This record gives sequence, C-alpha cells and structure tokens, in this order.
Amino acid sequence: MSTNNPATSLDKLKRRVERLFSNQHKRIRSKSQLKFNFKSPDNKINKSALRNEVADFINRLLKKLDHSDIYLFGGALRDLALLGRSGFNSDIDLVVDGDLERCLTILAIHGAKKNKFGGYRVNIAGWPIDIWGAKDTWAIKQGIVHYDGISSLINTTVLNWDAILMNWRTGDFICRDNYLDDLLDRKLDIVLIDNPNPIGMIVRVFRHLCTKDAKSITPAVANYLADCSIKYTLEEIRASELASYGNCVIEPAIYRLFEKLKSYEELDMPTRFKNASDDLIKEGTTLSFYQFELELE
Repeated sequence: MSTNNPATSLDKLKRRVERLFSNQHKRIRSKSQLKFNFKSPDNKINKSALRNEVADFINRLLKKLDHSDIYLFGGALRDLALLGRSGFNSDIDLVVDGDLERCLTILAIHGAKKNKFGGYRVNIAGWPIDIWGAKDTWAIKQGIVHYDGISSLINTTVLNWDAILMNWRTGDFICRDNYLDDLLDRKLDIVLIDNPNPIGMIVRVFRHLCTKDAKSITPAVANYLADCSIKYTLEEIRASELASYGNCVIEPAIYRLFEKLKSYEELDMPTRFKNASDDLIKEGTTLSFYQFELELE
C-alpha cells in the first residue's frame, strides 16, 4: 500500500472524498452535499464519470431517507486517506442510519442482491457497493457491541484502520482521536476479534504484515495471530487467501513467527517476540526487514 501523500487531517480526507465523487457541490436542506455530473464533453463516460454515477446513486438513496443519513464506512475512507483519488480502487461500504426499507425500490431497480449478513450488494457503473442498516451490523445484531447511535459502528470493525465513518450529507467524520495518527504511523490494532468470517479476518491481518502495510502492531494483534496459528494451519489460511484475493502473499516465515510466539506466552511480549525471531534464525528462516521492526507497543 503506497504512502504517497497521505492525508494528514480529516479536512484533507474530506476534500479527497469530494474530489473522488464530484467537482461540484449542491445544497440539500441547507446542508452541503456531494453532487455529480457524469457526462464528459464528448458524451462518453470516463473513469471519473463512473465515480460520479455512484454519487448520484447515493444521493437518490438519501432523498428516500428524508431526515435520516447515509455514511461511508471503513475501507474506502482508509484507502483515500492513504492513497488519494488516483490510487483509490476500493469497494464502497454504506451504512444507513434510518429505515433501509425506504430505499428498497431504488435498490431493486439496480438489481441489488441481499447478502448473508442482512445487507445488500449492488454494482453501480462497475463499483461494488454494500449497503446495510446501522443496527443490522453483525456485531450489533449478535449483541457483541451495544448500539448507542451511529458512532457505535467504530467499535464493530476488525481493525483500527477501518474504524471511521463519514456522513454523506454533511461531510462530518466519526472516528477516534488517534485514527489518522495510527493510520499514518501504520500502527495496526485489533478493535473486535469476534467476526462472522474468522479466517478471512486472519488473512487480512497477515496480508497487512506481509505486504509491509503495517510497521508496528499492538500486543493485541500479536496475541491474536499467535492464537490463530494454533486454530488454523498455514495451508488453510493460504487457501482462503487465494480464494479471496486470487494470489498468495502470506509468507510461511511470518506464520511460523507467530506460531513460535504462542509457545512463549508465559513471558512478556518483547521477550516472546525476540525468542521467536531467534528460533527462526537458528532454523535458517529469514524474516524481511519490516517483520523484524514490528514494534510491540
């Protein structure tokens, strides 16, 4: 994941969202709202135009919701913060803070399909979009996270990097105070271990390490991966990775590191990490530079 010109403030991130979806703004109920204009001068739809067609779709959903709101959630905002508009190529997650059934007519027109988690997936101009009601989030429906308003959703994500919402109508963000600091420092933390797709979560965390997205991890991440090495074999994890991503970047060495970390769980974390790393070196296994430099803060 590139770190070229990362957003250093929420205002800069907001401007990136606005540039991604539109070059103009309009007013809805006296509040700023993203606008679209997807026809190019030669009447062809280009890449930027496709993105604006997505903005049009979201705006139409918003009108159906009346006084409720729609939020961008998670990975799309994370990737815009790190990569900017030029590098953005993420699926889009939308959360409705209101009655999602008011949107069903528009969703049906676009061929939306209900997913196994109770939301809907639709493809708009080539962009996969997942839409669900705030209270239908898996962790909330399971009673793992108590719903106390839309801000509760930042407690439902797998990773701290995904724990961010942006109100589509107002452009306001909901995230922890240290969100951008953690993202820019590449500090990876676990927000919620409970997940309906546990092996998919494991794959995501390992891929962040092996592609060097993460430069530091918390003890919670280290313990999590150590526990996962007991529950799942490397072969199972890499098979899931291949099925989801079409390639395998998870290195056997990084899996073995956390497998060995588990065997030293009675020690403090820095000692566990050093012992596990030393064991691999003695076995002739070499870890990459960033894997040695993970800071167990």
